[in-house]
Amino acid sequence: MVHQFKNNGYDIVLDVNSGVIHVVDDVTYDVIAMYEEHTKEEILAALSDKYSEAEIKEAMDEVEQLRENEELFTEDVYENHIMDFKKRPTVVKALCLHIAHDCNLACKYCFAEEGEYHGRRALMSYETGKQALDFLIANSGNRRNLEVDFFGGEPLLNFDVVKQLVAYGREQEKLHDSISVSHSRRMVCYSMMTSWNLPTKKWTMSY
Repeated sequence: MVHQFKNNGYDIVLDVNSGVIHVVDDVTYDVIAMYEEHTKEEILAALSDKYSEAEIKEAMDEVEQLRENEELFTEDVYENHIMDFKKRPTVVKALCLHIAHDCNLACKYCFAEEGEYHGRRALMSYETGKQALDFLIANSGNRRNLEVDFFGGEPLLNFDVVKQLVAYGREQEKLHDSISVSHSRRMVCYSMMTSWNLPTKKWTMSY
């Protein structure tokens, strides 16, 4: 696989499978674009109005040499393993829950566009968060330690749902402990990205 692009006056060619990057002249750039799907005679005919025959032949010789050196049009050695990779068991160990699509500060310089990410302000429902935790547990394989991060916006704007989800997660820990064949305790570690700037409420929980 080859990617070609022009930038700041440079003709750049990336050979994906080898990772080699080439900076070439215009004639070589055009030859590479046609090289795999056309004969040398077809390339000569197609480019003869832009370059001399000698220039085109020299460029084709250079491309062929790069190919022989496995620096261009390199074979994809992983092609036959793609399906095996896709069929592998999925294991998820962590989730980042966007619990609050809103923020009380609404700072103009924030990367999250005042907490709304160019969208509408909204808060995640308990049911949506519950489904996310179920997905995490169902796809965690044999992992014992899982992670959930509450993110925003400002997660404290949706603190009641945060508390409900932590409580639900603790219930699931106990449930899976009781049915676990290995008797290994499954723990979910919770974290939260917050400015801690809503002082009018008591932000505590104990489970």
